[in-house]
Amino acid sequence: MDQLISQLNFKSHNSIIHSVDSIGDDTCYVLDLSVTPNLLAAAGSNYLIKIYDRSNNTILNVLSGHKDAINETKFIENTNTLLSCSSDKTVKIWDTKTGQCSQTINQQGEIFSIDLNGDILAMGVGSMVVLYNLSTKKMIRKFDCSHTEDVTRVRFHPIDKNKLVSCSVDGLICMYDLEQADDDDAIVHVINAEDSIGNIGFFGSAYQYLYTLSHTERLATWDLTTGLKIKHYGADLRSTLSDRYKFEINYFISCIYDNASNQLILFGGDFNGTGHVFLVTPDEVIQISKLENVHTDVIRNVFWDKFKSELITSSEDSKIGFWTNNPSITNILKINNDTSSNKMKDDKLKSKKTSPYNK
Repeated sequence: MDQLISQLNFKSHNSIIHSVDSIGDDTCYVLDLSVTPNLLAAAGSNYLIKIYDRSNNTILNVLSGHKDAINETKFIENTNTLLSCSSDKTVKIWDTKTGQCSQTINQQGEIFSIDLNGDILAMGVGSMVVLYNLSTKKMIRKFDCSHTEDVTRVRFHPIDKNKLVSCSVDGLICMYDLEQADDDDAIVHVINAEDSIGNIGFFGSAYQYLYTLSHTERLATWDLTTGLKIKHYGADLRSTLSDRYKFEINYFISCIYDNASNQLILFGGDFNGTGHVFLVTPDEVIQISKLENVHTDVIRNVFWDKFKSELITSSEDSKIGFWTNNPSITNILKINNDTSSNKMKDDKLKSKKTSPYNK
């Protein structure tokens, strides 16, 4: 994320909202987002992925094939090829131009997270971390003893691509050196966060630090060089911030790191769709802005688009918001939902909302 603070300043927004209308008893909201300079992929709770043309916000294709919740999506860099992982135990590779699935990678457990390093795909498969070569279409490595419960995130280091970090419901954060052939030697650090971890991300001038956000919404930072904790921001951070700033914070979403200003930004929200933006300092968390008047329900995602220098949000109100620093224009588009045999009933959707692994 380049110059997020200076460009957005989190004071005002220019938003375009994509609304997926409800049909009958079914609702659909966006679980995950990925972008290229020209495309946006929005994975819905109805197991479909919509591909939008970013020049005019129209739907180019609807990708259908998953049979359970889609947990993460990733574009292969500099291509229109999209990867998606799902609780249906598959990773699918899509040609977004044709809308066709070119390959399905079957695994033995639910896949909650994926990341890419060239041709190497990292997957969190149940309690395992699995590495797969997209060119040879073969599994090349499996870490099946580093975690004892579901792996919720796998992330390659932004600079040293031989380093990989995973986190899990078991509370452990594992860092791997993939240059080491022996699996035991490859595990550089095992950090016990003592809480089920839902989200992680790198930050720092050399991305030498890691933030963790637990399923109980506890924020902590870690030094990846030593494996030691830098700061735990308290078990009641939401309550502390709500009391300090006199507004309700019902949940945290995730953090985004601005490498230009070397600042870590925390996003939260309330049940009415207002987003709250905080600066994470070494000592405390400080409110800097709000995201208002777009969403009306829980915000699921915040995503910094480096190609267009804008913030993208998605919510359980079925809207995708695009935020810039121009307060004078708000454009709202409504797009009809697709009828599909993959649609879920409302009670199943509600169960997905409360799943600790879904955003």
